[in-house]
Amino acid sequence: MLRTRRRLAALTAVVAATSVALTGCIILAPPVPTLADGPGWTPTGEDVAPELEGYFAQDVDWQQCDENWCGTVRAPLDWFAVGEESIDVAVTVAPATGERLGAILYNPGGPGASGVEYVQQYADYLLRPEVREHYDLVGFDPRGVGASTPISCYDDPQELYDWLWEIPDGPRPEPLSDEDLEQQLADAQWFGDSCLEHSGELLGKIGTEQVASDLDLVRSLLGEERLNYLGVSYGTLIGSTYADLFPENVGRMVLDAAVAPDSTDFEGTLYQAAGFELAYGNFVTDCLQQDDCPFVGSKEDALQQTRDLLDRLDAQPIPVADGRELGSSALFTAMAANLYADAQWSTLRSVLTDVLSGSGESAFAEADAYYGVNPDGTFADNSLETLIAVNCLDYPAVTDFDEVRANAEQILAAAPTLGPDFVGLGSCAAWPVEATREPHEITAPGAEPIIVIGGVNDPATPYQQAVDLAAMLESGVLISVEAEGHGQYFTGNECVDQPVNRYFLEGIAPTAQIDC
Repeated sequence: MLRTRRRLAALTAVVAATSVALTGCIILAPPVPTLADGPGWTPTGEDVAPELEGYFAQDVDWQQCDENWCGTVRAPLDWFAVGEESIDVAVTVAPATGERLGAILYNPGGPGASGVEYVQQYADYLLRPEVREHYDLVGFDPRGVGASTPISCYDDPQELYDWLWEIPDGPRPEPLSDEDLEQQLADAQWFGDSCLEHSGELLGKIGTEQVASDLDLVRSLLGEERLNYLGVSYGTLIGSTYADLFPENVGRMVLDAAVAPDSTDFEGTLYQAAGFELAYGNFVTDCLQQDDCPFVGSKEDALQQTRDLLDRLDAQPIPVADGRELGSSALFTAMAANLYADAQWSTLRSVLTDVLSGSGESAFAEADAYYGVNPDGTFADNSLETLIAVNCLDYPAVTDFDEVRANAEQILAAAPTLGPDFVGLGSCAAWPVEATREPHEITAPGAEPIIVIGGVNDPATPYQQAVDLAAMLESGVLISVEAEGHGQYFTGNECVDQPVNRYFLEGIAPTAQIDC
């Protein structure tokens, strides 16, 4: 997901010849009975602190849900100060289709995406068939999300929708002026206070270190001595954080579209602004070769036409039939939503054509879809709220106005076309709960090999973050992919899929970087 100006703070779906080495001890769990027989998972029974014994020995009530098993795991509200309060973590398991080797836990990213929904709907598209055959695929809703104990930030969805897209009356202040930043601060204050009012103490207990600790509990309850894991986007931060906290429990771990855990709030924004600028430039290059491209002239001309359009919407939003007004923020979101893969570029051309002709309906449709807004104005889930809340806990916010302006200079230099939509205070500026994670390097000494995958033209989690993560992990190995898009495993590239599959199936990981 996006880090955008004023509102949101976020980070936000050929065979290579390589030398390989065994990862070490391979521990295989016993086969799981069929659905007709019921699940047969037995907790590992490992030694834990006395206050945690009840959690690690709990009897999960597994129920059949279509072709999967579903259950609710009880976890401490706060892993780092365990008391009597607990929360629920929703889990679903798509059983291996053949002889079982173990379980692979999966997270699709976000923060705020539902791993339960992804596994229930897309299990056969998340792992290659030869891997699905031998592994249970386990999805979970991180705490605060969906079917787990959720956070909430409003009574009426219209409140959240207005906060997201409403354009204030009157002339807009000069960007990054004190007046502009004070307005952003007021926006952030409203949202943070509303989240605290509706979520209470849980709001401060949904950071990534808490989520990674839940993951270790789920691993143990499934009888897995080590965690086999596939994480995408924000899911890679969960994975690397797990490796930081529990390096001895890391099994076969693959982190696709990686987030660098040492990036600050500003650095993450700078990475992403540059990433979307690169992706948009690639889109424009392709667009100018298409018959339906709305731009004319050179690539530089098209980029300037884009910036002119966004600036024009700041001054004169486009009214749409339902009474809303399309401003630059909504259009930017519609644009960014269609830069995650080159297969979406035709949609982006159509949206830009509509807006340039004075129609804002298609842009709003894309922006609404990106944030899960239903046609009736309700939200499909609480992913938007969780996206912001988790990032506010994971990244201490920059609140000094002069520092914000200095950071903006670097962002605008790296992203002259789209950069203005990445600068400002963001929604964490007045967050009512202190950040609980300090960005830092993760080395995970003693962990089994961890495969890190980075796409060279990934806009949302730019390539350099994958390079940095693989380098800092003592056992990290990079698969570098010369491709568009966010996430590279199981997208049709055998150069990526073969070494990942071999690692999951045989425990053999690459010993050197692979370039695809």
